Amino acid sequence: MSCGLLARQGLCLSLAALTVSGCWAVGPDYRRPDLDAPVTWSQDPTPGRASGVFEDVAWWKAFGDPILDELITRGLSGNLDIAQARARVRQARADVRTARAGLFPAIDLTGTSTSSGGGSLPDGTSGGSSGASSGGTTSGTTTSTVYTAGFDATWELDFFGGQRRSVESTKATLQADIEAVNDARLTLIGDVATNYVALRAYQEQLAIARKTLETQRQNADVTRERFRLGLINQVDVAQAEGQAASTAADLPVLESDIKSSIHRLGILVGLPPETLYDLLATPRNLPELPDKLLATGLPAELLWRRPDLRASERKLAAASAAIGVATADLYPKFDLTAGLGLQGITPAKVAGFSTWYWSVIPGLSWPVFDAGKAKAAVEKKKALYDEALAAYKATFHTALEDVENALAGYFAQRAREHRLVASVAAYQEALALDNERYAKGLTTFLTVLTDQASLYSVQTDLTKCRANVRTNLVSLYKALGGGWNVNATAVATSGN
Repeated sequence: MSCGLLARQGLCLSLAALTVSGCWAVGPDYRRPDLDAPVTWSQDPTPGRASGVFEDVAWWKAFGDPILDELITRGLSGNLDIAQARARVRQARADVRTARAGLFPAIDLTGTSTSSGGGSLPDGTSGGSSGASSGGTTSGTTTSTVYTAGFDATWELDFFGGQRRSVESTKATLQADIEAVNDARLTLIGDVATNYVALRAYQEQLAIARKTLETQRQNADVTRERFRLGLINQVDVAQAEGQAASTAADLPVLESDIKSSIHRLGILVGLPPETLYDLLATPRNLPELPDKLLATGLPAELLWRRPDLRASERKLAAASAAIGVATADLYPKFDLTAGLGLQGITPAKVAGFSTWYWSVIPGLSWPVFDAGKAKAAVEKKKALYDEALAAYKATFHTALEDVENALAGYFAQRAREHRLVASVAAYQEALALDNERYAKGLTTFLTVLTDQASLYSVQTDLTKCRANVRTNLVSLYKALGGGWNVNATAVATSGN
């Protein structure tokens, strides 16, 4: 058979195999399930607003804090959790290429040198006979060598689509890993903003504590002098000194909290924990609140806006395709082994293309009895799909809860902030009046101490409340899936 005829037959066989294998695939064809979503947010005072492309909005810039902007920018490029997620994307891309390789023949270049010999014994019997007499010698032995060089190809024909389902599953897994990178970016943005707000709140509380301590120590000095002059008893001195000592005890804890926040921010941006002291140790005010909330959009928009939901849906698609992979094992497997090459008695004959050889070996395998192993594998994949579906629904419900909680917390803390501002003003006025009354001997020193303690407590509560307002706003924008696509490093599926 000529080489050209062989090539034509191989081409026809390949086209036939591709045509048959491309027609259909066993297992379910995946469709994204519909999830019931509320019409609007129960805690949103202005429901039904369009959100736009919220994932592209750098909402943290509305706080007007350049240091926060710098930390988020550095974190998006240096965070090690994001780096790990990107490495998993590269692994998943390699898995897709591996799965795709199964759709094509595997071709190996081969070369052999085979030597063989034969002859006759002195009595005329064959040299290969096992009955040769003892003491006989061989004569007339000949040796021949055959050289071959060519290609061997093996190809499992994907008649039932198991390999195509495998590609489908690995591609969905790759897409889920890409969304995991996006989710890591969103998490990083939220964590940096939250810890930065906490840092500034601790620094503000420390300033309040130090200012209060200074006033309390001055009061203690005054009471000691008044006691020395016999104007008051020693109880007032003890109370003043005790209150100052109590406030002083808060300072080491707040200083430790400040250091811990700086350490956490260093880790988040991918640096050793002490690296950001020079940048962050100087106290600054809490970031300013934006004038108004960004539009929250509709609950159903979370399904394509939040990366964790997108990743969960892609995992569901991968689980669906895995059912097809397992189902294909219930059907026969067809494979084709072919060889094509040259042979000759010398290397020069091989190089001269003198003699061709070819072989085509079709194969079939079909497990007749496996005690239900293949069917059990299909049932397991179906159960894994059901698990992934439940996880997808649970992730959506958690996403809805995140938004509702953040909205409720934000508005509650805003209302509390207004009341605490009024409380601080009232206690400041009461303290000023009681100081005057005490100086005139119209009230006891205990009243002044009580006013000071109340003012210190409510000032601290106000700072915590203002921080909570900002933290809840960060939680809201994070729950809505905002900002993860800003200046995102390209992690696209193009070409895969």
